[in-house]
Amino acid sequence: MLGKLDIAEVMKLDTKMIIDVRSPLEYEEGTIEGAINIPLLNNDERAEIGTLYKQQGPQVAKVRGLEIVSPKLPSIYKQLLELSRKDCKLIIFCAKGGLRSATFVSFFKVLGLELYQLDGGFKAYRNYLLNYLRDIHKHHQFIVLHGFTGVGKTEVLKLLEERGVAVVNLEDLASNKGSVFGATIEDSHRLTQKSFESALLKQLVDIKERYIVVESESKRLGRIIIPNEVFDAMTNGKHILLEASVEERVKRLVVDYVENIENPDELLIKSIGHLKKRIGSKKVQQYHQWIAEKKYNLIAEELVLEYYDPLYQHSVEKYQYNLKINYGRIEEAVDKIHSYYQEMEGKTN
Repeated sequence: MLGKLDIAEVMKLDTKMIIDVRSPLEYEEGTIEGAINIPLLNNDERAEIGTLYKQQGPQVAKVRGLEIVSPKLPSIYKQLLELSRKDCKLIIFCAKGGLRSATFVSFFKVLGLELYQLDGGFKAYRNYLLNYLRDIHKHHQFIVLHGFTGVGKTEVLKLLEERGVAVVNLEDLASNKGSVFGATIEDSHRLTQKSFESALLKQLVDIKERYIVVESESKRLGRIIIPNEVFDAMTNGKHILLEASVEERVKRLVVDYVENIENPDELLIKSIGHLKKRIGSKKVQQYHQWIAEKKYNLIAEELVLEYYDPLYQHSVEKYQYNLKINYGRIEEAVDKIHSYYQEMEGKTN
């Protein structure tokens, strides 16, 4: 009899290795966060089997499947043998917990490997994910950081995390930056919506605290959309406004978009080009000249005052804030937010 685990059991396991036996294309479109891909069929083989199943029936498809898979079994066995030496449960899944994962587990169990099949497969996982996000308010509440461009929200998140505060960096999970300058520091990895949701679920499930600190975001992060229930929970959460002088914000922007990356000029020119319709050709030419003269602070200050602040004024003003922090040193803001977080968690002395 197959050893089966349901998804709720799997998500609670501290030590596990999840193995996705679906095709590489299925895996790339979305998998369980942390799963590795050991496909029984590659993309073309899966398409071939599907066509045979529809045109000639399941028996013909199964025979062809055996012909394709059989030569791969020694190599797969070696992979599993290596993984089995780790102190963790090996959990196998396919699309719906059907033939692929059942055959995989049955065969290699005969060879002495201890494997478990995920009951219901990826479909069961997706149902679990959607139900968890639907009931997010039962698990967590959000403390949302707001502030104009350059105020240091992302840096504050990192410093809070170093202090043991539960944080989720949605921009990082989505491989996105809200600014048109995000391309200067983000890679070109094309994350799917399902992959984003899986990464988000993993973080949420792993967090034991009630409150989670996040940045204020629009619902769309590049190609990724924050799930409705999570976005609503953020909107209805606690809100903190961070404020800093224009001088401090400009310094931070220059560090983030110039000093922290290699050869920034070309990327800055490209990014500024995206603003041409909003700021006009004359401004773009002026910024190109300042880039050539390394006057990055002039560009940052002008964009902050004339473009970004007016653009985000409405979104900053629409909330009632539980806490407003005007700071000179970013550690001052982190101290105050940390104290507020501890109070909300009931951890104050």
